[in-house]
Amino acid sequence: MKKIKKIILSVAAVLLAAVLCWCGAIFMYYPQYRVQKRQITASEQSANEIRVMSCNLRCISPTDLGKKSWFYRADLIVKNIEKENPGIIGFQESTKWHYRYLCDTLPGYDSVITYRDNSPISEGCPIFYRTDLYTLIDKGSFWLSETPKKISKDWGSAFCRVCSYVILSENASGKEFVVFNTHLDHISDEARINGIGVVLDKIEQFGSLPSMIMGDFNATEDSETYKSVTKYFLDAKYQLDETVKSCTYQNWGKALNIDCIDYLMISKTGIQVNAFKVVTDTYDGVYPSDHFPLSASLSLT
Repeated sequence: MKKIKKIILSVAAVLLAAVLCWCGAIFMYYPQYRVQKRQITASEQSANEIRVMSCNLRCISPTDLGKKSWFYRADLIVKNIEKENPGIIGFQESTKWHYRYLCDTLPGYDSVITYRDNSPISEGCPIFYRTDLYTLIDKGSFWLSETPKKISKDWGSAFCRVCSYVILSENASGKEFVVFNTHLDHISDEARINGIGVVLDKIEQFGSLPSMIMGDFNATEDSETYKSVTKYFLDAKYQLDETVKSCTYQNWGKALNIDCIDYLMISKTGIQVNAFKVVTDTYDGVYPSDHFPLSASLSLT
């Protein structure tokens, strides 16, 4: 009886290992990832127009197999970028795999990134910007904690959370502005409120420079996090005659009726909103991410 049990367990272990190897092969080496990998050429933009995009990429997860795998979806993200033609992009949940792919496929852009910790699958909030349109003046990153100059977390945050920023000069006008990109904690309300407070404190250091904050706030519009930001910043989607009301996190199309949690905030002076949209494109029924990106056309005033 013991021998039979050992044989059954051995067979089960072999089958499990085979299944895991097969899933890993699909997950890590999806053939289309290599076939589709390409470079895009950004098209012309109107003078003095700042086209901005915020995009949560969805982290690398072993549960995302088949068409949910990053290695299948990567090209769909790039298709969205081609359609929207942004000059500045803020990504969230970017691992080293994401970042390497994006750097390869967006050759007209330079970028900055700092990962939130030292783990092999750590995430960052990179900012990409077109070098033909903007010149980098300064850059930096900080952690949303009581010690923002070092890798750290506080207030019950599930992970270390980071914010990256760039000061850019618009080549056409010479005007400077600041772009912040962040991802607030998904567990702790206290971490979200205090974390966005750290971002606002940092922005104060740049004085009257026009500034914008983009990212996944993990907070709805009735939250204290949203209210604390909108004391000092404007939600870009409400600066137009026709308001865009749409979810952003949609859980692969399963949660299309929930409230928005991703935002583009602009300073109350210095920036005008010309257009705003939530990018809801799918490709043969496949969602590029579990979040919809935001896209906007802005001008410095």
